[in-house]
Amino acid sequence: MRKKLSVLVCLFAIITACATAPPSETISTVNPVELTSQLEKDLATAKSNQVDVLAPGLYQDAQSSLIKAVKALEKGAQLSKINDYIAEGNATLEKANEIAQVSRTILGKTSEAREKALKVDADKLGEPYMNVEKQYLKLTKAIENDNLSYAQKKAPEVEAAFRGVEIMAIQDSALGDARQVMEKVEKAKTEKIAPNAYADAKQTMGDVDAYIEQNPYAAEEIEKKAANAEFMAQRAMNINESSKKFKEMSPEASALYVETLFGSLGKALETGDIRNQSVEAQLNTLTGSADTAALKKRSLEEEIQNNEAKIEDLEQQLKGLQGYASQQEVAKQRLAAEREFNERFNEVQRYFRSNEAEVYKQKGRLVIRLRGIQFPVGKATLSPDNYNLLSKVQRSIQMFDQPKVTIEGHTDSTGSAELNKKLSQERAEAVRTYLIANKTLPENQIRAVGYGPDRPLAPNTTEKGRAVNRRIDVLISPLQAQ
Repeated sequence: MRKKLSVLVCLFAIITACATAPPSETISTVNPVELTSQLEKDLATAKSNQVDVLAPGLYQDAQSSLIKAVKALEKGAQLSKINDYIAEGNATLEKANEIAQVSRTILGKTSEAREKALKVDADKLGEPYMNVEKQYLKLTKAIENDNLSYAQKKAPEVEAAFRGVEIMAIQDSALGDARQVMEKVEKAKTEKIAPNAYADAKQTMGDVDAYIEQNPYAAEEIEKKAANAEFMAQRAMNINESSKKFKEMSPEASALYVETLFGSLGKALETGDIRNQSVEAQLNTLTGSADTAALKKRSLEEEIQNNEAKIEDLEQQLKGLQGYASQQEVAKQRLAAEREFNERFNEVQRYFRSNEAEVYKQKGRLVIRLRGIQFPVGKATLSPDNYNLLSKVQRSIQMFDQPKVTIEGHTDSTGSAELNKKLSQERAEAVRTYLIANKTLPENQIRAVGYGPDRPLAPNTTEKGRAVNRRIDVLISPLQAQ
């Protein structure tokens, strides 16, 4: 490359010396602007291959040569000087590429750890990441200076440091919301006012940090644990507020406040006035009433199913007692209704893609099993991403003449049954609220039910099975099926 550039420089000198030569005898040479542009492109390519960090000194020298060549061009310097800068830059960059390959070989695992850290935005940590980056550049500069033994000796240490900032970045990303809540908890002096709740929240945060250190790539489990850490931080905040409130109350005012809360629950559960009982006795009464209500609900559901079966049997017996003409008419009407239902069923099926919902028939009802609906982990908030899918559900319901609709919420078995039951109910209620707000049906024609983990479709022992069990089912009962 240098010889070629030297020849070009000599030719240019001969041309400029022979100013009296006829135009036809002028010898062309390579355009220095093109040479400079090519060096700039080569430097950009080298940077994309990380030569700027794998051979930082040589890369910087090559870049300096490019800058000199550009300035010389701007000042209209002699071609020989410009070409010298370009030749110098090309030679230095060639050497940088060679050293970079050596760095890749020696620092393979360290560079891989660096890439993993950058992939999770560890560079946004600021000083912690920059300190490790400086250590890494020391290794590549040592390789440039032919101090391979130093680079080989220190590489494992720097690899571990990159892993440390990678885990730190994962922790920051996963626990960002929880840490914000904990900052509020700290400012509210919760440690002093509600030390036990504060300790629980701190312990949960510490447990999640430790889990991430051991399992940095268990994304789904990390998300769940981080959500629980945020929950515990919010709990500590609320207990802190309640503690301050109780502290400001007299003992009697505190007791009356608790009595009011229990009274509201008692009214909802129809326990009657139980204020003459002790707090523990009131709690037992409320708990027993809640259990009884749940059993009644389950019993009613079973009774409804049994009554539906009896009604079907009675309808069949009635048909058997009717005359032939009446039977024909009933059969005709039923076939017409069934045909109409099937036509609407087929049309509804066409509304949804396979990844959005599964549509099928169940005892005269149409069931839309929403696969595509998404909720934040542990929450029941509907995001705008769900609106397109829910608008399709709305159109499906409006295909039928004032049907009855039931929104069923289901979860997997992860976590406590009580929390899952509550979460499934809240999610079903969120869908019901959306449909009512969009004037799909009158409020009394849509109900929401949360079953928690009680009605699984697949085993909860696998992630695939748990994903299947986390669902929202929309049950549409046309008028003729009611």
